[in-house]
Amino acid sequence: MNRLMATPHTTGVAALYLELHPTATPQQVRDALFAATTPDIVINPRTTTQPPAVHELLMKDAAALRARRPGPAIAALLTLATSVASSAAGQARSDASVAQTRLPTRLECGRTFRASITLLNTGATTWTSADALAAMGEGDVFSEAARISIPAGVSVASGETYTFPLALRAPEIALPQARTAWRMVDGDGASFGETVAQAIPVECPPRIDDAELPEANLPAGLACGESYALRIAVRNTGSLSWSKAGGYALGLVDGGDEFHAPLRVALADGARVAPGAVHTFAATIVAPESAGTYRLEWRMTRPGAGFFGSSLDQPVRVACPPGAAGHGGTSR
Repeated sequence: MNRLMATPHTTGVAALYLELHPTATPQQVRDALFAATTPDIVINPRTTTQPPAVHELLMKDAAALRARRPGPAIAALLTLATSVASSAAGQARSDASVAQTRLPTRLECGRTFRASITLLNTGATTWTSADALAAMGEGDVFSEAARISIPAGVSVASGETYTFPLALRAPEIALPQARTAWRMVDGDGASFGETVAQAIPVECPPRIDDAELPEANLPAGLACGESYALRIAVRNTGSLSWSKAGGYALGLVDGGDEFHAPLRVALADGARVAPGAVHTFAATIVAPESAGTYRLEWRMTRPGAGFFGSSLDQPVRVACPPGAAGHGGTSR
């Protein structure tokens, strides 16, 4: 006898016992039921078929007891028992249990976690594309998808498992009590089986822009009017990713006018520099036409935040050949 059939039968027998013993306590009812059972009738609950006589006996005893005008409480118990038993006798039942989960225990704001839930079909029906894993309640704060259906053409028979993939993305605000909860639903939207629930507190660490410049080929000296190709490596030591859309660029703090250099060297379209990653910026400078010692300083920048992180400061000595127009210029 499966759980669905056992519940109404046990409820009906308890109602009959209480009609005969109205002052019995719950413990006395339990003891009486255990004393009246016959052990070892059901050896394997997955394969043993419930004898029809049990269902017929419950129906007959319930009818006889109603004829004796039982009290309201007993009548309600009998109505529930016979209704569920009748339904279970002629209807296949869907069920599911949790086989395995891959869910986060915490997430930072805005981060995405590739999760999965594997369920075992423990019911008597085959799951199809009409069945789905659905978010409980009004929706899930970690997922835009309210339902994850089984793909068309895929069936999951009783005793088989199926793994549902989930992309869980944390909201952009801290939610210390956040949780995700999912359960199977059939084609009519009725839920069945075990619920998968996991607390996932969302934390928002301080968001900062920071950078260091570990390597560069800034020149120590150039000839007047000489062109030079710069390569400057910058490491993202902050907590935010850099992109062109975000306005991140390598900026020239000093020396731009003298060296005809771009004031900002932007990231390429589609480039993204995650925290901890290194990106190399390239630019071309042209030395001044007058001899002297000049200063070049580079630093990361972002609109609204200005310059941030460490800077790269390099004095550059510019020398003009004898007789050149700029020969003998003064140093800055």
